[in-house]
Amino acid sequence: MTDVELGMPQLPAPDYPEDVRSRLEADAREVIGRYPDSRSALLPLLHLVQAEEGHVSRTGIRFCADLLGLTTAEVTAVATFYTMYRRKPGGEYQVGVCTNTLCAVLGGDAVFAALQRHLGVGNGETTEDGKITLEHIECNAACDFAPVVMVNWEFFDNQTPGSAERLVDDLRAGRTVTPTRGAPLCTYKETARILAGFPRPAAGRGRGGRRRRARLARGAAAGQGRERPGPRGTAARRAPARRAAAPAPELPRPPVARPPPLNESLRDAAVSAADIRLGPRPPQRSGHRGGGRMTVAPEIFETSPEKLLTPVLSAFWDEPRSWTLETYLRHEGYQGVRKALAMSPRRGHRLRQGLRAARPRRRGLPHRDEVAVHPAGRRQAALPRGQRGRVRAGHLQGHPPPLRQSAFPPGGHADRLLRDPLQPRLHLSARRNRPRAAAAARGRARGVRGGLSRPERPGQRTRRRHHRARGGAGAYICGEETALLDSLEGRRGQPRLRPPFPAVAGLYACPTVVNNVESIASVPAILRRGKEWFRSMGSEKSPGFTLYSLSGHVASPGQYEAPLGVTLRQLLGMSGGMRPGHRLKFWTPGGSSTPLLTDEHLDVPLDYEAVGAAGSMLGTKALQCFDETTCVVRAVTRWTEFYAHESCGKCTPCREGTYWLVQLMRDIEAGKGRIPDLDKLADIADNINGKSFCALGDGAASPIFSSLKYFRAEYEQHVKGRGCPFDPAKSTVWADQSHPEVHV
Repeated sequence: MTDVELGMPQLPAPDYPEDVRSRLEADAREVIGRYPDSRSALLPLLHLVQAEEGHVSRTGIRFCADLLGLTTAEVTAVATFYTMYRRKPGGEYQVGVCTNTLCAVLGGDAVFAALQRHLGVGNGETTEDGKITLEHIECNAACDFAPVVMVNWEFFDNQTPGSAERLVDDLRAGRTVTPTRGAPLCTYKETARILAGFPRPAAGRGRGGRRRRARLARGAAAGQGRERPGPRGTAARRAPARRAAAPAPELPRPPVARPPPLNESLRDAAVSAADIRLGPRPPQRSGHRGGGRMTVAPEIFETSPEKLLTPVLSAFWDEPRSWTLETYLRHEGYQGVRKALAMSPRRGHRLRQGLRAARPRRRGLPHRDEVAVHPAGRRQAALPRGQRGRVRAGHLQGHPPPLRQSAFPPGGHADRLLRDPLQPRLHLSARRNRPRAAAAARGRARGVRGGLSRPERPGQRTRRRHHRARGGAGAYICGEETALLDSLEGRRGQPRLRPPFPAVAGLYACPTVVNNVESIASVPAILRRGKEWFRSMGSEKSPGFTLYSLSGHVASPGQYEAPLGVTLRQLLGMSGGMRPGHRLKFWTPGGSSTPLLTDEHLDVPLDYEAVGAAGSMLGTKALQCFDETTCVVRAVTRWTEFYAHESCGKCTPCREGTYWLVQLMRDIEAGKGRIPDLDKLADIADNINGKSFCALGDGAASPIFSSLKYFRAEYEQHVKGRGCPFDPAKSTVWADQSHPEVHV
């Protein structure tokens, strides 16, 4: 009898040339040396091989599998899960146009259609000269700069069809193109190498590099490979060490989220404009439903905007080079952690008790039972006894620099601005978090991190705490904490069955605390100023401050930091209201995954209890506002397509349900639906809501339920009229301008 050896078939892929493989192996050993488990290096290694060929080829998959001891099937499963890995050759520049709801409504669809005509290519296709690959992107998490175009993951804000055409013409002609904000533009291969954790090939070389590699890259032989990956900001582009570093260029700064001071007459004018666009002013109330008494957020017509807002996290966003370590240190940087480290190790429980007494609510993506969300301090308290002071791994974050965030929902922009103006749908670090990483590197060079360490016991040598920023590869589902942990371990980002919870068995089966970046960023201020200061803001049950992301058809979109409990009417009053001549139709209090609200809810206090009582969730505080020119069916269809695209496919209700929701929504929008389809929509959404493995399915169902509740007549109009009655051109940001090149 012949013995049969079972095993995964090898892909018929050629190997790299000897010199290329030798170079890649040296880099790969450096990447693998960063992690306690070699499989965690899989995502960076896929970026590395993509930097070599411009896409993840079969050769690259085999290379990763050989180094990590995996099968090619295991590597392929990961490479096909994340959206930032190309599976076929592409152009030197990847031009992505956001066509999710808000960008699409404000003109993203028109920009994408214009580029398709101008370049003569379709979605995912490359121009004949090999320069441009055009694709639509689900969400860039930059709604207050919509419509947004990204080139190799760098932002080009407030685009029009004409400006986008000029952009691609400049790229094809080889002219210098400068992103609206963020780092200078790189080629696609250079970007992939940066995502793998390396500087540009010409950077990072100098004296001492070999010793640094030997010290920090486990298993790397002396003299092999390149210097350990350094910062990816302006410092990463410095000249070699033997030359004097040139001063870093001044990069464009995002607009500040605080309005200028208003005098009495201007304030009254702003309020009058808000009254005209939003309707009559409600009667004054002493309190609000569900959230207790208001302490800092009075009515907009009683208090000027500069007194209503509470700039804490955004206090120095408007300063030049606000992302640098020097700016951070000028504003009490690291004072909170210095205070914490000055405590006795045995008195660490007092720190936790102080944070719990302040009762900061967990920020971030909506939860299934948001009103019952625990205060942020309880996550640390949930760790097993004896592990609370030495969590091995988790959401490796800190107050700037650097800050990190999990995933971004459509409309979620505030947490990204806490770090830097970068990309959506990534965990731990942004796709190219170079300014923050550069500041962190300067901090290490100046001994800041070492100065913040302390001995474990008197007389013991100081143990330094090391933190590592880890970039993802594009997956919204990694905003779910256990999916994030799987992704960090080099797997497909899919939610885990709980229990055990991460506080018991998380990353590498160790106790792990996972927190949103805004929650972490609030801690230093609480430590410096005390719990009484924090609780003096907001409401009784939702104390403190937060960042509200105002976007859509508003006069002044941006990030507004205010106490919890402020109303949308107040925020619109400060921002100039809706665009001139239009009225608010519907809005989201916490991004697309929260139920829609209408102009009837303008005076609902934006805290967790009051928004929940109104039938929605506060979630990310992404306030997307749409006026009467917007088709609700079109908006909900785009959101539903997003959730179908981002579903991990693990559970049947979400995987199959979102697919069928998309089919029905597209038919209704195109005028092919029937009246019974509306009840079928609600039935499918009900089969998803609360029955999926994680809350992503709930997010897909929320806009379906709420839009049918408030705008069922509009759905019926699509069915009876055999098409959409709205003109999409009227909802664009340039619709009310005399020329389409002019932006609001």
